[in-house]
Amino acid sequence: MSLWQKLFGKKDEQADLDPLSDLTLSNLKVGYLVDYDLKTWQVKGQSSYSFDDTKTQEWELDAGDDAFFLEREEDDGVEWNISRKIDFSALGQGVRAHIKQHDDPPEEIEYQGIRFRLVESGAGYYHPNGRVAGDEMIYWDYTDVSEDNTLTIEQWDEDEFEAAVGKYVNEYEFSHILPREQS
Repeated sequence: MSLWQKLFGKKDEQADLDPLSDLTLSNLKVGYLVDYDLKTWQVKGQSSYSFDDTKTQEWELDAGDDAFFLEREEDDGVEWNISRKIDFSALGQGVRAHIKQHDDPPEEIEYQGIRFRLVESGAGYYHPNGRVAGDEMIYWDYTDVSEDNTLTIEQWDEDEFEAAVGKYVNEYEFSHILPREQS
């Protein structure tokens, strides 16, 4: 390769990756592979949420027989959470009724034998797959008494709700991050 091609030629993105700094959990991209919990997961989507003064990154990971969302939030340090969507009705009809009556869900919710307590709420924008214009949403975050398990409720329209349950994880639980072309 000539000096001209090295300086001005089309760069191979794979060749430019620095395996010591670029292949980190925070730098996951669609198509990348990562190992977690004895499975290899592929990144199927990458989105973000923006709030008043913070931005949260979210990746959709798929292992073929399972899928979850990996979220990175920076708030007095970096926090990682994995969550799976659940049917909102699984929280019981009382939650929807409470929101309609009080504009907020109850302070405590029990789901699958775990009692969750409201710890944070707010409004922001969801930016799917890097889209600049965001969709307005309201969220309520809950944790259990151990503060390991999480429950999140999101409101998208007047009567459109989603819920997810998850847990906090550590970055070191993920390994073997590899770039890969999306198929």
